[in-house]
Amino acid sequence: MTNKLLPALALMSLIGTGAPVLADDDPRALMIQARSLQRRDGGNDPKGAAALYRKVIALVPGSSQAWLRLSESILESGDLQGAVAPAVKATELDPRSGEAAAHLAFLRYRLSPSSPGAVALAAQALKKASALLPNDYDLWTCLAEVDENAKDEEGALRAWLAVGRLHPMRPYVNGRLLADFAYERAVELAVKLKQYENRREAVMALCSRPSPDQRHLRMLEDLARDQVDAGFLGHAEESFLRLAQFVPREPAIWENIAIVQLRTSRFDMALASLERAESLHTSMRISFNIGLCLMKVGRLKEAEARWKTLLPSILESRPEDPALALPVKVLYASCLLMEGRPGDLLAAVRPWPEAASNPELASLQAQALLQIHDWKAARALLRDGIQRFPKQDLFRKAARIPPGTFEEGVFAKAESRGALALLDLEGMAVLWSEFNAWDKCLASVAAARKAGPVRNIDLLLLEANALETLGQDDRAMEVLREGQRLEPANATLQNNLGYLLLEKGGDLDEAARLIQTALEKDPGNSSTLDSWGWALYKQGRFKESEEALRKASAISPYSPEIHKHLGEALLKLDRLQDALDEWERALAFVFPDRKDLEKQVLDLRTRLARSRSSAAVEPAPEPDPDEAGDDGTDQL
Repeated sequence: MTNKLLPALALMSLIGTGAPVLADDDPRALMIQARSLQRRDGGNDPKGAAALYRKVIALVPGSSQAWLRLSESILESGDLQGAVAPAVKATELDPRSGEAAAHLAFLRYRLSPSSPGAVALAAQALKKASALLPNDYDLWTCLAEVDENAKDEEGALRAWLAVGRLHPMRPYVNGRLLADFAYERAVELAVKLKQYENRREAVMALCSRPSPDQRHLRMLEDLARDQVDAGFLGHAEESFLRLAQFVPREPAIWENIAIVQLRTSRFDMALASLERAESLHTSMRISFNIGLCLMKVGRLKEAEARWKTLLPSILESRPEDPALALPVKVLYASCLLMEGRPGDLLAAVRPWPEAASNPELASLQAQALLQIHDWKAARALLRDGIQRFPKQDLFRKAARIPPGTFEEGVFAKAESRGALALLDLEGMAVLWSEFNAWDKCLASVAAARKAGPVRNIDLLLLEANALETLGQDDRAMEVLREGQRLEPANATLQNNLGYLLLEKGGDLDEAARLIQTALEKDPGNSSTLDSWGWALYKQGRFKESEEALRKASAISPYSPEIHKHLGEALLKLDRLQDALDEWERALAFVFPDRKDLEKQVLDLRTRLARSRSSAAVEPAPEPDPDEAGDDGTDQL
């Protein structure tokens, strides 16, 4: 056990009133006398203190404390360079002493401007000291400055972040708080080094106070916009929401929040954000997005009222936002059809100049004509659409109807009308699916099945998709197998069936074979690339899996499934930060197993933090548990 120096009173004689005579061979007494001479303890004779410490060292050469106090005394005497050697000796004798390490580090720091070699020595000493005393922000500040001078931007970034995390509120440069300066400098370095997580941490910390500086709010806005561009939509929403706390009456912020929520298909939340924006400022674009959200959440009457309000302004010669004119008309017509009002749709659309030139408006009119049983006019419009818009979904399906069935003959009237009615039911199923009304989509599919035999695979693919979305995977598998019997070479069928087999633990070889065949037919399809990447993952081919999933992500950057799968592949490749980034992108969306992914993200963040903490500084000895700081007593 290490012996402790006794307090001065313990050395005094209990008999008599005079001061005791101090023996020249009593190191503890000499230490106490020397301390009293140091300026740090109220004395004014550092050279005398140094002489006494040298006597102690002669008696106890292995005393780290004696070497440390000698260094302090020499420094108080004005000899900075001379203080280094005893400070080094103190750290060698007690490598666990945070006090000794910090003293040497500050000496090295003060000497660092003298030469490049001195800078390196200062950085080394400061790293060791900060490892022993991680809550000493002065050490981290000195380390940050030294790393900056050494052009070690990575090291400087780590050190400035460490300073900021300790929240030092003392003035630093030009009256700015040290904590603010540290985080501001961390932001600059993180942007330069393209270190997203560190930039995000620093900016959010700067904007965590009740009244952030305007410069910090601009940093937050820049971060939010860059997060959108990088696909970190969940983080972007968090940043915009933080910005809205301080600028609550800025409509553009609420509109940006809504745009993020729209991209991630959270239409109820987007609607609330847009209504907040509209309460502060009205615009055609805000109103348009509100109408879209109303349709997505099934509030068709309110959406219709919104479109009616917008129509007069878009019909002007110079509308506020010309790009929205056609989408408003298409959505208004869709809304009327979904409300079961085909006659109103026809009356509204016919006067519009785009009524005959736009494929979507033409198809909606064709469906309306079918629903009011104007078979002749419907056939005429369908014939025209087949010729002019062959890729539009309704007209493409109409083209598949055999000519003898499509045209109404004397003896085939019922068959022809039945085929056209079935075409409308299929069209309504598609329309309901576009607005996430899966129950109504399945009702239209059921009505179509009841009306006649399934002639093409599109209806089955739509039904399977709706069933999967509603969590009815077993029924979806049955429908896909039905589709396989009907059209086994269909690429979409092969991909969807293969992927469901992967998800349900089916035959991996069959799944991979189906998906690979589909990919050969359509190599640029992001869904098929995602399925193929996931199949490769299941086969343990992680590098190939990453390559396929990267291609899929480039085509469809807002797919949570792709980001989830890519994160899994990157984790297997031991690229932890890249995996975390992909999972963070996925978490902006809503999906069934989101809670599980949230836990995985939390675990991975913890794992990364531990890894970085151990790698940031070189290993240091454990601090001495007996070292209680400077309480007036020293250890020999």
